[in-house]
Amino acid sequence: MQTFFGPDFFSANRARLRERLNSDVPIVIAGNGQMQRSADEPFRFHQESNFWYLTGLSIPDLTLVMTATDTYLIVPTLSAVREAFDGSIDPELAAARSGITSILPAKDGMVRLKADITGTAEVATLAAVPSYIRQHGLFTLPFRRRLITQLKRFQPDITIRDVRPELTAMRTIKTTEEIQALQAAVDITTAALQEAAAPDVLGTAVFEYQLEASITRSIRGRGADGHGFSPVVGAGKHTTTLHHMDNNGPVTADDLIVLDIGAAVEHYSADIARTVSKTPITGRKADVFRAVASAQDYAISLIKPGVNHLEYEKAVETFIGEQLRKLGLISTNKHEDIRHYFPHMTSHFLGLDTHDAGDYQALWEPNTVIVCEPGIYIPEEGIGVRIEDDILITAEGCQILSAACPRELTAVQ
Repeated sequence: MQTFFGPDFFSANRARLRERLNSDVPIVIAGNGQMQRSADEPFRFHQESNFWYLTGLSIPDLTLVMTATDTYLIVPTLSAVREAFDGSIDPELAAARSGITSILPAKDGMVRLKADITGTAEVATLAAVPSYIRQHGLFTLPFRRRLITQLKRFQPDITIRDVRPELTAMRTIKTTEEIQALQAAVDITTAALQEAAAPDVLGTAVFEYQLEASITRSIRGRGADGHGFSPVVGAGKHTTTLHHMDNNGPVTADDLIVLDIGAAVEHYSADIARTVSKTPITGRKADVFRAVASAQDYAISLIKPGVNHLEYEKAVETFIGEQLRKLGLISTNKHEDIRHYFPHMTSHFLGLDTHDAGDYQALWEPNTVIVCEPGIYIPEEGIGVRIEDDILITAEGCQILSAACPRELTAVQ
């Protein structure tokens, strides 16, 4: 697979972060470590996105330090057993990838870090998030909190400056390399969707997991890192569960099937959804499909620089409300009634994370990448339709990165 990012990309990101901070304050960023899956087995490692953006390294337990005069990496000292199971860390490869030539073992690195922040009033890092996010039902990663605890141990009265606003602003506006990586991920995802919807695959599928297997084979076979997020393959009543990921349900002849997938290429993820069926989509299901397609056409017509994201969401919600009224699902265009059938935002930012960093209060700028994914979900009828494309905002308007993926992979009659 082609490599889109060299050390100059990561060096430039570090320089831009320093420029945005407009200060010589030390910057200390923790990478992710491995997380337990069961007993002594970890989950597959995934690097913290901001850390990757600044270093390009997918190695657990690293720490990036940027002072006014130097930049260095602190790497863990691995036991012989860990090296045997996980492999060793090659400093030369890490330096070639990141553009950081000073790489220190953990003990020496922490001594130096302590010296670098001793007597300093402030240090910049990624602010820690709560250990549990109730809204999403998620326990969060501990690595930021652990680093801040260590920094406070070195200098108890030090002030922590959060660099997330600066990194969010940087990551929102994509470089040429980032757009190329995203386009590669989109192209692989498009091919995987087309293969999954082909008669010899979709027509013979009896269970959702058979379609998931086809998608995984297609994505990996084309050189992607893997899935950017857990693939959604929901048939029949599962089309109304937005993040249905078990993918174990049956697939019958007239089921609608939501395929919401995204290949990852060098950490950059596509995010495309299509609603398909083994047989032509007709009747009530076709009416819902056309309503969602109409809503997407309207939403895409609004996407351009200078648009406020939240105002755009309100406009699309109103349009979908009209479609719901025509479908006989609601009588008045009230927010709470619309959200019963359309419970998510139309668009989110896309990049290193599937729901990427971005300011939803700000106006859109050129080289921002978002998705456009209206949907209508009718649990009482077991009908769900989602159509999602990846959109690059340009100086003139927008470009559909996923335009090569037909919206109707199954005929709608």
